[in-house]
Amino acid sequence: MAAVSVALALLSGVVGAGFASGREIVRFFAMHGRMAFAAAVCALLMLHVLFLRLPAQLARYGAGTLPQLCIQRFGRRFGALCGGLFLLLAAITGGAMLCACAELGALVLPVRHAYGLTLIFTLLLAVLLAAHGLDGLALPGAALALLLPMLLVRLLLLSAGEACFLPAMTPDLPVRAAACGTAYGALNAAMLAGMLPLLVPLEKQTRRRAVRLFTLLFGTLLLGGVLVCLRHLPALLHQPLPFVWLSRRLGMGGYLLVAGCMYVAAFSTLCAMLSAIRPAIPVPAGGGACLAALPCLFFALVGFVPLIDCGYPALGALCAGLLLLLCAPSGQKDSPSVR
Repeated sequence: MAAVSVALALLSGVVGAGFASGREIVRFFAMHGRMAFAAAVCALLMLHVLFLRLPAQLARYGAGTLPQLCIQRFGRRFGALCGGLFLLLAAITGGAMLCACAELGALVLPVRHAYGLTLIFTLLLAVLLAAHGLDGLALPGAALALLLPMLLVRLLLLSAGEACFLPAMTPDLPVRAAACGTAYGALNAAMLAGMLPLLVPLEKQTRRRAVRLFTLLFGTLLLGGVLVCLRHLPALLHQPLPFVWLSRRLGMGGYLLVAGCMYVAAFSTLCAMLSAIRPAIPVPAGGGACLAALPCLFFALVGFVPLIDCGYPALGALCAGLLLLLCAPSGQKDSPSVR
């Protein structure tokens, strides 16, 4: 059961609002046509390797948090800067997901002040779950594992719809698809890097089983999403929220289903970001989760679009590069805790 909880916790962090809306799937995978599956394989391999490698590095250096590992690998000053960048990435991502949850509440709930009420409720519930560690993160992951397949199956069963024409393009190269998939995996691993110290106390075999199960679960969801997008690609290619646009043909039930999937996906990622920030705050679990919510709330006030369009891409790419350096081999001997 420990491996199942860890796998669901990882799933809750990787699947965010961009995945549930179909935007990430079109951008990183489906736009490559038949090479989409090569991109998906590269993304899964990158996530699998980094989710195993980073906890092993933390244990190897005896580091309890990601900033501590950065200091040990890069030196005190540059390491502290790198650790701060990972925390900033988690705070910006958490703020964007909190804002997305509030906007979904404002769209769906027929009550006054739905935005503010949804924001407060979401943040309080996320703090409560983040305070319970991996077990708390597994709950929204389980909800995602149930809801997303229902949505993907319904969208996949829709007819291809009206004929559309794609712009004239040369056949995509496998190396380009592989690069996109690898970048997607590295970006998501960097986003969740602060949460991965929670995996260090687990036995090595349990950790491996958990990562394998996560790869299977996420791979199944990713495959379903790619199939949906490829089936409807001419109509979805230029849509900002592909699954939302496609769900119009499902009626009110489909609209509520996609809204529910997007809310749970954004909420689950928010919980993961709180768990990524909390270990860096030297106070007990409950108090740490409350303090971790403050930077997410601050960035949520900026708004979803500015955070995703401006803050996340550059910072995410920088942190992905730093993560690859952290996971690179070194001459450091194992700490006594892993011998």
